[in-house]
Amino acid sequence: MRATVKNTLLLLGGVAGLVAAGAPAMAKTSFDVIFDSGIAGTSYFNTGVKGKMTFDFRKDPGNGNTYTLDLGVTNTSPATGASSGTLVGFAFNEPLRGNGSEAISLLSYNPLASGYGRVFGNSDRGIRVDPQESLDISGLRTAPYAPFSNFDFCARMSSRSGCHGGSGSIGIAGGTSVKVQFSLKSNDVSISTADQVAERFYSLFNSFEPGDSWSKAQIALRFQNVKKPNGKTESDGEKVTGAAFWRIPDEGPTNEVPGPLPVLGAAAAFGWSRKIRRRIQAANHDGLFTP
Repeated sequence: MRATVKNTLLLLGGVAGLVAAGAPAMAKTSFDVIFDSGIAGTSYFNTGVKGKMTFDFRKDPGNGNTYTLDLGVTNTSPATGASSGTLVGFAFNEPLRGNGSEAISLLSYNPLASGYGRVFGNSDRGIRVDPQESLDISGLRTAPYAPFSNFDFCARMSSRSGCHGGSGSIGIAGGTSVKVQFSLKSNDVSISTADQVAERFYSLFNSFEPGDSWSKAQIALRFQNVKKPNGKTESDGEKVTGAAFWRIPDEGPTNEVPGPLPVLGAAAAFGWSRKIRRRIQAANHDGLFTP
């Protein structure tokens, strides 16, 4: 048993080293946020529904402090059956400076053809955005998203009852992806590249660890029509937060021998290993795994 635990720690340490060593070579303007409500401490009901948000930042030519965010939203849950659900909404915060003001501000939102066209904040019933048209969100107030704290931005497809409630179940099914787009600006002279913008959001989203207070979550998805692991419907849906992982660009076919773990699997193992380490430390404290 002791040897197994030590081998597990060595494996996690090796994965962490590989990911950390490769970080400088990765595309620092793009990352994925992975959501898995089966991980204890990241969701309200632990139903097992999953999702992914893909953040791609680029600097706008001709304007020194404005940027474009192309955001992909994917429901990675099963299409039907246990732990399936409809992804009806998403929300996230803006990075702040040390004085509490916005380091980066969202300027406008375009739902494109995603269907996520009801934006919350200034109106409890939501501001309706026509497809392919941009909405000025520079003065948007925060949107309630219980049990999490209010979010700087929140969008849903249909419900007029806010992102934290409502009975609307229109969204994207398991295995489906859509895209939306934002314009934003930097308010901090130390942020002058798309890499630096991405880094601020990446760090913000990773400030939450499984088991933290809900108020610390900086990004969240909202699911409804949710099937619990036992196949029964969760009437209250599901709300889940996630963690960000830098994305390695697709370089096409290669003759290199693949590593022992897929890139996403390695990143996930590294990202959530903090929680695993805490469990092992707790076991050591109880005298279960002594050297």
